[in-house]
Amino acid sequence: MVRYISICCLILGLTACTAEQEHAETPSAAIETTSTATQAALPALHIQPDEYDLGDIKEGEAAIATFLIRNNSQQSIELVDIQASCGCTAAEPDSYIIAPNSFTQLKVAVDTTAKQDDIKKAVYITDSLGHKATAMLRFNVIDNPHFAMKKGGVKSIFDGQCAACHFEPLVGVKEPSKLYEVGCAMCHGQDAEGAYAPSLHGQTFAHLMQVITHGMGNRQMPGFSIANGGPLTDVQIQGLVTWLQALPEPKK
Repeated sequence: MVRYISICCLILGLTACTAEQEHAETPSAAIETTSTATQAALPALHIQPDEYDLGDIKEGEAAIATFLIRNNSQQSIELVDIQASCGCTAAEPDSYIIAPNSFTQLKVAVDTTAKQDDIKKAVYITDSLGHKATAMLRFNVIDNPHFAMKKGGVKSIFDGQCAACHFEPLVGVKEPSKLYEVGCAMCHGQDAEGAYAPSLHGQTFAHLMQVITHGMGNRQMPGFSIANGGPLTDVQIQGLVTWLQALPEPKK
């Protein structure tokens, strides 16, 4: 009888231990469920971080950051389109194919030649399933007194990778509004209200002609006339200035 009672107690003890173990495992299961739910809430194509701030960068030095492109879907994807917001920005992934629930690295590098102050660049990514994501890179360009010496001479927005945005698209453009859109808006704002560069409102015809033709004597605003190494003819500049003078004042 004693042995029988002991065996019963042993069985009951084992049952209790098993119940305790099952109860102890419950939080882990809950954590796993939460983790899966959190992952499901993420976009199928996910950039980490969505914005990268590099802080101060000396002009002429490359601004470089590495992002993660995550595929949170259950199928493999291919990165079919990677577009930077301007020609001075290069973006290259380690792999264009990303397995389900995996990731690849995206290296973004920006040429800081002729840039100043707070700069923000974007990289737009599309995958083979139609998902889209954006990686943002931000930095503040500060003066580099050795830049001209290191580069073998003073360069402007018409040189290197910058030419893809500030020189080549302007050649032969006749419509002043289009000329402004492709060559000026990125610095002076969509309505000439000012952005990285000053507002163009409230300026005289003569002043605008002088500045656009001959520049401001710095890398950020060189002379845009062909005679000064720029892409524009005198006719293009006159048309652009006339168009700028007719713009309504921006709303305050």
